[in-house]
Amino acid sequence: MSRFSAFSIHLGISFLIFLLLAYLVVFQWYPGIFFDNDGGWRGMRIIVAVDLVLGPLLTLVVFKAGKPGLRTDLTLIGLFQAVCLCAGTWVVYGERPLAVVYTEGRFTVMAADDYASDGVVDLPDLRHFPGDDPKWVMLDLPADEGAQYAIRTEAYRSGRSLTSLTDYYVPFTVAAPGFFADAENPAIITGHAVWQQRMEEWLQNHGGEYEDYAFFTFATRYVFGYLIFERASGERVGLVTNLDD
Repeated sequence: MSRFSAFSIHLGISFLIFLLLAYLVVFQWYPGIFFDNDGGWRGMRIIVAVDLVLGPLLTLVVFKAGKPGLRTDLTLIGLFQAVCLCAGTWVVYGERPLAVVYTEGRFTVMAADDYASDGVVDLPDLRHFPGDDPKWVMLDLPADEGAQYAIRTEAYRSGRSLTSLTDYYVPFTVAAPGFFADAENPAIITGHAVWQQRMEEWLQNHGGEYEDYAFFTFATRYVFGYLIFERASGERVGLVTNLDD
């Protein structure tokens, strides 16, 4: 077997593994808008570098037919690739978004690591919430101002963000009282030249006027932007972010 034949075989096996992991990343762990905006693409680059580049390239470098100890070399390469790939996949899995939490005019994407950093020992079980993962939820704090103040004070004292208070999660709905009233004022958003350009481009592509839509702050670990809802239908119709095209 030639060096390039060994490289091709290794690359083919690695590509099959890549297809499986790509499916998990794109369709299960970082679906839809989360692939570009919450680390899915960054995770894919880790997997590509380890699975499709590092392992096959090492085989290409060390393979020589009849070389003493070749089997040991290839075994070590396979083990090294497997360890690196498992570590990279674990990081990608651990950073997957679990919930999109709406509170006070802002949507915050909460990943598994975000709950851990907020001191949540066990990841929240959100299976009872409707819809696909990640779940869209909102914070439903008590209407009583005293009780709400106590919750906020305790969260601040313990170093937790409101978005990690899973006991107060309820399914997200645009029918929640005051939801559209909490939207950002478009005049404030477009007061910045960069956002004005991006918002106007979005309107040109989708039609309508600013008054037809409601804009809400949207934040992930990597991206800041505005999630856009159509006021008439209540549907989520777009996302404009600070990512360059």
